Order: sequence, then structure tokens, then C-alpha cells
Amino acid sequence: MYPKNKLYLTLLSWLAVAVLCGQPQGLSLPAPDLDLLARQDENFNNPRFSAPIPLDIAPVPTGVGTPGNFTNTEGNIYQWSQTFTVPKAHGLGLFIDELDLPEGGSLSLSNRLEAKTFTQSDASSKNRLFTGFLSGNEVTLTYRGPLPESTPFHVWRIDHVYRPDLWADDSTKEFGESNACQVNANCSAGDGWENEKSGAARINVIVAEGVGTCSGNLINNTAQDGRPYLLTGFHCMDGFTPLYDLWSADFEYISTDCDNPATEPEPVSYLGMEFRAGLQATDFMLLEIVDVDFATEDHYFAGWDRAEGRVDGTIRHFHHPRGDIQKIGVSGPGGMDILTTRINWNSGVVTPPSHHFRMDYEIGSFQVGSSGSAFFDDNRRIRGHLNGGNASCTSGTEAFVGRFNLSWDTGLGDTAQLAPWLDPLGTNPMTMDGASLVSKRFVSGQVVNGLNGQPVSGARITYAWPGGSETYTTGADGRYRGERPATEPAFAISGVFREDGPLDEAVDVGDLITIRRAILGLGDLSIEGSVAADANNSGTIRVSDITLITRVILGVSDWNDRPNWLVIPVGFPLDPIPRDIGSAVGIALENAGVYDLPVDFYVLKTGDANGSGGG
Repeated sequence: MYPKNKLYLTLLSWLAVAVLCGQPQGLSLPAPDLDLLARQDENFNNPRFSAPIPLDIAPVPTGVGTPGNFTNTEGNIYQWSQTFTVPKAHGLGLFIDELDLPEGGSLSLSNRLEAKTFTQSDASSKNRLFTGFLSGNEVTLTYRGPLPESTPFHVWRIDHVYRPDLWADDSTKEFGESNACQVNANCSAGDGWENEKSGAARINVIVAEGVGTCSGNLINNTAQDGRPYLLTGFHCMDGFTPLYDLWSADFEYISTDCDNPATEPEPVSYLGMEFRAGLQATDFMLLEIVDVDFATEDHYFAGWDRAEGRVDGTIRHFHHPRGDIQKIGVSGPGGMDILTTRINWNSGVVTPPSHHFRMDYEIGSFQVGSSGSAFFDDNRRIRGHLNGGNASCTSGTEAFVGRFNLSWDTGLGDTAQLAPWLDPLGTNPMTMDGASLVSKRFVSGQVVNGLNGQPVSGARITYAWPGGSETYTTGADGRYRGERPATEPAFAISGVFREDGPLDEAVDVGDLITIRRAILGLGDLSIEGSVAADANNSGTIRVSDITLITRVILGVSDWNDRPNWLVIPVGFPLDPIPRDIGSAVGIALENAGVYDLPVDFYVLKTGDANGSGGG
């Protein structure tokens, strides 16, 4: 059986459960059963370095009347602290959810040597936070800031490091924690590959069962719109419960030259991902980075080649073994052959024959954490990605590489293929070159007639933001799509349709009769009919509406300040009848980094109370 290039993962060990609510005193958790953990490691054949302990801890908010939760330290500054101790632990890290810190409030995790500080801006898209690890068997979590009016956070898990041979804390480690045969990416073997190196990332993997690392690469698509797709390995999450909002990608985590640096390089990190597609047979997984900050600068998105057959020439890949700074692996001139036998991984997974390449190394090797890194041919295009193999610094390394061409469209459905994501234009190319791109963000939607659901063409939808606006026009299918500012978190949206069209279109005596019967209590108006009937924008149905509609029918008045056609966002509340319904509607994004912001609309004709109008 072949050793899988697996994660440092922490499999869930229900060693202890702590349930507290806002107790500021120290909390000592039971010492972990190291023999049990060792047996579990042997059973799972998984080189994890830490294990989680469930927690349930939250400060009591103000007004509850429990003294000691928050202490007034100075002025309007309050503090809450909780110390955690896990005997025998070599490092500790906390997981926090329901993060809702007031403005000016912060959390810090500290030990005797160092501290990390976090604010609300560090939260994931689901308002969760992983602190990372600090060394030792004791850490203190501290809130400092204004007195919260509600519970500001909840601690739901603590991870303890029990394998110091697989983890070294930042205060003591030296670069080179990966094997000595690993070669820094900026050595001569990587000369001229600066673009590809800049698009390679260390992926920090967070699952319900633990923590680990993989490698991955930004990858281009036929729209060349900088959509932040990240190609990596399926087994980085296979069999586990991924918490994608806590996954992060570290770019530029690399030495400046061939030597190991004296101090740790500062990576450019982006928090939060979403799963797009994956296939166990070829071990590919495609993720999308959702951090809004990603769009603030350009990035290099690698090209690809989905040709069949072996790959000739020299192959390179850039990876992060054991989460170390970026390294390079290089084949001999023989390239990669198709592995025609099946692979029986020691995890129990069986890879079908001919779904992977086999490559021998001439420079470097791989280790845990290298998984998912892309393998480039001489044309600088991705031909596959690392799954596993047999790695050695002394007797040679062979890698098994998932084939890109089989990942393209052999899976069942969009979530098991690369094609729907990397070829949004449907041009079906065999190759795609890499490019440096700024990520774009879009708005899209459809406008339909509110009465019959038919698409409406020629409607103009406007998105406005401080300092600018953009208008998009619907086509024959009623759809609109266009680019929006990549980092704006809120917009005022509005629409216009047939503003110069006939005022009395779909408005006649039948509408007057319908409104009169509703006023007299002899009939009912639908909510859409009520909105259309409120011709004078009063928020109610009155005789004055009948008067105005009559004057429009007679051609002696217009609709005054009301649009001829109302363009209303789907989901906008109509009960009670809104006044000034033609005004712009504000929307705020939970995550401004979302690639496509979909907002649909429907149209109603002013005065058309009985719904006879067509669009």
C-alpha cells in the first residue's frame, strides 16, 4: 500500500468536555490520554499533531446581573479573561464562533512569551475565528473594550498540541522544519518561474476533526476575470468535515533567495473559501477564495493543458511541505508517465488505473503539506496535482499526480468537474495560458413581469455606491449582468422601465371599478394590485387614487412623482404599502468578496389594479 501524502490532522477525541458560561477564573482541563491518541494515530495512519477538546464558554452580557464577567479597568474600557490549562500540551489554540465584538473591542490570546490580538475584521464569513497556536500548556483569552450589550463571542473548542515532533512553535522553530532535501523555491531550479511561484499558496485546512495544511495554486478560466479559483487535492478534506469559512491561503510565503531566512517571511493571507468541485478518482478539488481583500491587487492565475497522454519534458511544482516556506520539486527530463495500475492508498481509498501520472524527482521531494500542489510542464501549464507517492531524501522520490485532463469532465455533474468552472464561456479549449489579473466582481439577475412571470427586456437596473454608479440593461431573456466595484460592501439599487411609454397602458375603467369595490369592502385587492392602485404614493388606497387614475385615462394628468412602471426587487416587503416605492433600495453584503451578487426584479404598472397589464 502506498503512503498517502496526508494532512497533519487532529482527529476528534472526546477527551473532555468543559461547559462554562462567563466564568473568568482559570479552567484546567483533564490531561490527554497520550496512549489513546497514539493508538488512534496508528489506527488512522494519520500524522496529526494536535487533538480538539469541545468547549462551551461565553461571557455573560451586560444586564444579566452576574458580577465578575466584565471588569471596568479604566473609563469606558472593560475586560473579561479566561485562562485555559491542558496538562502535557505543547501548544494550545482556540476556536470561537458567534463573534460580535463591539466597535473598539478586541480579543487577545496570550501565554508567558507572546500574544495575538484579533478584532471583528478577523472573523470569517460565518463570524468564526481560529486563533492559531501558542506554545505551552496554558493560554489566556482576554476581551478588552466597550461593555458589550450582548454576548460578544462563544468559545466552542480548544486544540492541544501533543506531537512536538510534528509541530514547532514560532518562538523556537528554525526554517527548514521540512526535510533537508527540500529545495527553496527561489533557488536556481526556480529561476524564471516567478509568476507561478506567486500563484502558489499554503492552504491552512480546518475541519471539525482538526487542523492541517495543504498546497494549492490559483488557476485561470476562459473568462479571464480573475475569479479566485484555487486548485488543490481532494484528500485534503476527504473523510472529514471541512469548515471552509476558516480555511485560509497564504501567498508569498517564500524565502527571498536560496537560503533559509533568519526571520519568518510574512505571507499575504486570505481568509475564507467555498467548495466548488472535487473528484476522488483524480483527487482534484477546486475552491474559491471569498475574502474581499483578494480583489484589491492583481494575482497570477496559472494556465493549464488538458491534453491526453504522458507529459514530456521537465516537470516542476511549488509546494509547502509540513507547512514550511515554499519549496520546489523538479523531475528529470523524462517527464511523467501514466500509471496504468490502480493505487491502494493506506487510507483505504483505491484510485482506478490510469487516473494518475507517475513522476520521479531529480531535485527535491515532497512531504505532508505538499498535497494539492500543481505540476507544470515546460509550457508553464498545469498538467496535474500531487496526491501522494513514496518520498525519500536518500533512495529517490516518486510522486503520483492526478491527471488534469480526467478532472476536466469525467465526473458526474458540475460539482465533480473542472469544465463548468474553468470554461464559463463554453469555448472548450484544450489549453489556457496563465495571466496576471485583477479579480472582478459582478452583479446579475432577471427582471420579469410581476403578473405573468414573463421576462422583461429593456429594463435598466442601476447600482449606486459612494463615488459612482453603474447601469445594466436587460436583454430579451430579461437578464442583466455586469461588473461591480470589487470591494464595495453596500449599494443603492433602483430600476427604470418604459418611463416614456403610454401612461394609460393597461389602465382603464376596470381598474377604477376594482379600486372602488376594495374601498367599499366589496372586493379584495392583491398586494401587488394595492401597490399599483396607490397612484398618489400615500401608502393607502383612497378616492384620491381613483381621481388621479381617471385624469390619466382622460389624458389630462401624468403620474406626478410616481414612475410609469414600478421596478421592484424580489423580496422587497410590500405590506404595508411602501410610500415612494420608486426610490432606490439599499442592500448590504455580508461578504463583499462574493463573486456574483444576484438580485432579481419584477415590474408592475402604476394604476393597473386588476392586473391586466403585460410587459
